[in-house]
Amino acid sequence: MLQHGDDIYNYPNIQINFSSNIWGHADLSALKNHLALHLDVIDNYPEPDAHSLESLIAEKTGISCDEVLVTNGATEGIYLLHELFQDAYHDIPQPTFAEYRDSGLRFRHRDIQNCGNQKTVHWLCNPNNPTGKWNDLSQVIDNQDVFIIDQAYEDYTLHPSLHDIDTVKEKNIILLHSMTKKYCIPGIRLGYVTAHRDIIAHLRMLKQPWSVNALALEAGKFLLQNDIHVLPDMHHLLDETQKFREQIDHIKDFKTYPTDTNFFLIEHTNHAHTNTEVTLKNYLATHGILVRDCSNFKKLSSHFIRVATQLPKENKELIKWFKQYPY
Repeated sequence: MLQHGDDIYNYPNIQINFSSNIWGHADLSALKNHLALHLDVIDNYPEPDAHSLESLIAEKTGISCDEVLVTNGATEGIYLLHELFQDAYHDIPQPTFAEYRDSGLRFRHRDIQNCGNQKTVHWLCNPNNPTGKWNDLSQVIDNQDVFIIDQAYEDYTLHPSLHDIDTVKEKNIILLHSMTKKYCIPGIRLGYVTAHRDIIAHLRMLKQPWSVNALALEAGKFLLQNDIHVLPDMHHLLDETQKFREQIDHIKDFKTYPTDTNFFLIEHTNHAHTNTEVTLKNYLATHGILVRDCSNFKKLSSHFIRVATQLPKENKELIKWFKQYPY
């Protein structure tokens, strides 16, 4: 089974969750109140194709309805795109979100190392998960290969993202977006793909009907129609992230890596101890703290974990237990 962050369901006594990249202190009361008043939507089938939400997204982004496809989280979009391009060669720079590789295995995609001069599909996460690094893609994209750019964390950086209105006219650029991340609603799976209308039409033929449930559609429409914002000021959050990293770097045997987002990698540099990340994660869990072990990210060893900045007092709690880690 593919390992993701925020596996809090495996740890019943967690008090502070650093394992999810999503801001953990969003005020979702307005959305929860709205859904509580609209539970009757579960009495009927939802729209098979989420057209009403696609219309709202198109209006907000300045594109056409046939240039956007709403999905059950960005992950459904990833699987649909692998199915669409299952006969192509795929380039997945590592380390990055493991779902790109794992979904490709389902369709037995061919690795770029064997592609020669044939067209290749490039998977780019920007900002990247798990490193948090943003890359300027203006010099990367050409007119020959296909570029799938996952912008799930576009709202967690101060760097500019690609705009749908600029990319949907191109037949080689596909953007993935995550409403789950933007609105801090990981339990409600909502994402969407924007691309040239021909690509969206092909994806629509592959997509299963009713993949987005009625409550998710109701949530998405409410959030867009009411212009809801739940993320903190990003300047403040990224300043706190830098302070957090600097404090960790002063702890013996712990090293952080630069980031352009609210999450970052930490390496436990005492490699003499085997299974460090598993032991460290379980050690922290016994103290009510959950982190993301990175053992399933290609090119990362078991000595790496990933954390996302929380409130200052919570960050201090993690630092306290890092200092007391016995290995």
